[in-house]
Amino acid sequence: MVQVGGSADAASLDSGRPVKRAKHTHAINFAKHFSEEGRLRQYPSLRKIICQFTDSVDAVPMHGGLPPSDSFPISSLLLRLKDGQAVDLTNEQKVASAQQYCTTVQGYPALHSWCETHTKTMHNPPGRQEVLITNGSNHALEMVCELLLERGDYVLAEEYTYPSVIESVIIPKGYKPLGVKLDQNGIRPESLLEVIKEHKESGRRPPHVFYTVPTGQNPTGTVTTLERKQRIYEICSENDIVIIEDDPYYYLQYSLGPGEAFGFEGLGQTYLSLDVDERVVRLDSFSKFLAPGMRLGWVTAHPDMLQKICFALHASTMGPCSFTQVVMYELLDAWGRESLISHVKKMQTDYKNRAAIVQEAAEKQLAKYAEWHAPRAGMFLWLKLKHVEDSMDIFEELKEAKVVVVPGKASDTVLLLLWLTSA
Repeated sequence: MVQVGGSADAASLDSGRPVKRAKHTHAINFAKHFSEEGRLRQYPSLRKIICQFTDSVDAVPMHGGLPPSDSFPISSLLLRLKDGQAVDLTNEQKVASAQQYCTTVQGYPALHSWCETHTKTMHNPPGRQEVLITNGSNHALEMVCELLLERGDYVLAEEYTYPSVIESVIIPKGYKPLGVKLDQNGIRPESLLEVIKEHKESGRRPPHVFYTVPTGQNPTGTVTTLERKQRIYEICSENDIVIIEDDPYYYLQYSLGPGEAFGFEGLGQTYLSLDVDERVVRLDSFSKFLAPGMRLGWVTAHPDMLQKICFALHASTMGPCSFTQVVMYELLDAWGRESLISHVKKMQTDYKNRAAIVQEAAEKQLAKYAEWHAPRAGMFLWLKLKHVEDSMDIFEELKEAKVVVVPGKASDTVLLLLWLTSA
């Protein structure tokens, strides 16, 4: 696999700002962090043989059940973009690749190369981190958790976190969440330290995985500041904790005040950009800034961790969807970087306008009944009700009025832990 990390003294990120790195390193050993499943995961033997000979033109292919390309029904593809541009895909090899099993280890080579270059440009990770194409962040997150956590293990997370993580990963997999307090500036480092300390003093196995959504956090909408990221990274480094950086809203940042949309500049440093220990597993997704129906994303991590994710990915889905990988790359290639930036700016402006409308309506209608902070990223406005103890008390009335909201309980890791430990 190709390394995407840069040197620790790399000059700058895309924004032109000096890159800030962690001062001390505690190089991670992922062998200590793998679950039993993670330790046992190997590359499927048949897939290994198929991928080994993918680019061989003189091999006699009797090793795998790959349908011949001349049996595929599609001979060309024509994509009409909203800007009027046409992407006409007539290359026989590309059209065949779109209809064949994904037979490359890291994903469709052209798209994989794009993700590598983009990751280095945006984050410039300081270590040996590598990139793998995935079927979107949700699937990647589930695989990462399975590779790192045993049933009954504790996992650190924001006190309110992505509901699907609770319902689709934590509960069915038997993990136990340790909620860390957050405010309008993201995770509070002193709370993270306190939770770790209390857990260690209880005599239980120390938590070794921290799951976080640092930008436009789901559901609170908070954006963790660089200062806090640096301190949180330091704490995780000192306590040998793997950071799962789930950052789908990274490109949906905006300011409600005047000013041009950010594009790719001024989005702030990520945990990956600070990752001198190589302990960050970063999940990126095309879903929020391009199209969720493509079901594509990419993960960036230490080579040992990435290899295990690759094993799990090919065992469960035989790799990402070939069709959407080819379509995604052709779109990105036809646009080029400048047109992609224009598209991202348009999305940021659209979300900014929507957020401003919601903010204005809340100020007019809800100031007496709730508290909140103006959103700066993502899709969510988090309301703290002043005169209602439990939002479930008014949830049914809201539904009858056709006002659809998500009660805080659905995201509450503290309540979940109480329920799990008392069951």
